[in-house]
Amino acid sequence: FGSSFRQFELVNPPFSFAPTLRCSSFLGPMARVAIPFLAVLATSNAALLSSRISNGECSDVVLEESDFTTFFPTAKQISDDNIDSQLFSVSYGTTFKVLTSHLAQEQYILTQCGQSTPDTAEIDAVKTLASGYVRKHFTIPLESAAALSTTLMAFFDKLGVQDRVSYVDAYSCGACWLKALGCGAKLESSYGDASVRSEQINSVDAVFMDCGVNNDCSAVNAQSNAVHVPVTQDAGPLESAEYIKYIGAFFNLEPEAKELFSSTSTEYNKAAENAPSSPLVVAWINYNAASSWSEESFVVSQATYKTTMVSDVGATNFDAATSMANLSGLEISDAVSGLPAAGKTYTVVVNESTAETSAAFFEALSDVDVVVDEFYAPVPSAYNFATFLETYGLTTSSSLKFIQNKMVLRIDRTLSTSNGLDWYESRVANPEWALEGLANVLYSDASKRQKYFRNIATGEMPDQVLSSSSCAITLPVCDANAEPATIEMLEAVQPVTTTTTTQPPEEHSGALAVKSVVGLTSAFVAAVTLN
Repeated sequence: FGSSFRQFELVNPPFSFAPTLRCSSFLGPMARVAIPFLAVLATSNAALLSSRISNGECSDVVLEESDFTTFFPTAKQISDDNIDSQLFSVSYGTTFKVLTSHLAQEQYILTQCGQSTPDTAEIDAVKTLASGYVRKHFTIPLESAAALSTTLMAFFDKLGVQDRVSYVDAYSCGACWLKALGCGAKLESSYGDASVRSEQINSVDAVFMDCGVNNDCSAVNAQSNAVHVPVTQDAGPLESAEYIKYIGAFFNLEPEAKELFSSTSTEYNKAAENAPSSPLVVAWINYNAASSWSEESFVVSQATYKTTMVSDVGATNFDAATSMANLSGLEISDAVSGLPAAGKTYTVVVNESTAETSAAFFEALSDVDVVVDEFYAPVPSAYNFATFLETYGLTTSSSLKFIQNKMVLRIDRTLSTSNGLDWYESRVANPEWALEGLANVLYSDASKRQKYFRNIATGEMPDQVLSSSSCAITLPVCDANAEPATIEMLEAVQPVTTTTTTQPPEEHSGALAVKSVVGLTSAFVAAVTLN
């Protein structure tokens, strides 16, 4: 109930009271039941806020009555001038921030906890609301959150806010997510009990999610506490990783986010430093067996994020458009339906025999030095070079370069104890890990970390297994007495210390004068308990 009450505060302006307001005048016979409950609820929230003020996470100081002008000093802000992403922007007021998601056409007003929710005029003075956009209100730093994509979980992990995540997707791989799942913090599947899932999502301060197919953002727009994070739809790996700043703003962690992104960018750009002068040619391939939902086929994926990764590591992408142009049964489609910028998929459907199609397919790949095999293996450790050869109809005597030079890679080196691939979770937030992992196997470069990629042609195994025992953080979802670690304000605003003469309180005809959220909550408690 406490979380639900906080959510009501988040999406609505603070309560206002008319001079003659009496709760019994509109609650009627229900007042004797509702009022005590609301009083206890408000008292609980007031105590929680008071505690957060005491530990330096929130402030009820009125800026006009202090020596400070903002809770967000310029040096600790995210500047639009330093954001490469084209899909989000950030602006700052004195007690609130305005984040804009351009794809979802939403503005997120992030108010420093302990401060009053800004009105429309105050927000417009910082950032006007574009036509067709909607506003949603949140209090920061968030106390509770969830994400509807495992990809987003890595950003929480990187920021160190695992103790503020209330529900975890069952397919998550991170150590703390596995620990949380072991404590019963599983997010109900979208195919499971809809009521349970809805209750979970509505109970957190914010739920981070993406839009649907063809950028249908109706689900995001309809959810009052939803935050749109299109990490996989931006221009490139570094632009996607930059969402660490966007998500960090919800936790007052901009300085940390900027430092993390700077490190990511530096390491990413160093990954190709030991590439050979003659670039290796790389192709990402797959095989689809005949089934009720797909035809038997051989596939080359040229998704933009994959081709970018190959180029950035100093290698060359296979020219599928030219080399596969004359193959019988060739079908070319967008890697992501409706998003041409996401790259292309080249599919060769088996019309005759599997062996003939395989032979023609690999003849087109005769100049390829390295293949990244993406064939699905439910148990990665059971998939080896012999499995690869059998799957694609090849033999060790093949003259193909990647067979003779033993350069057959897979992306399943790093996985969870339940065989979930970390590639799909942590890679987007940490693209430098992927590039280093690729450089490690492409160039036998021991100076680069081993991550995600393994060379099955040389016998490498999935040897990086993530487990809950690696999580050293105390999680409230596992310990009812635990609280999230304090996130200090970006500016520790203090009131001006003055000596004043106490005057008798001015009488008002039932009006309530409030100067902070604490005062507001206390006034609300007083108003309802008097009845």
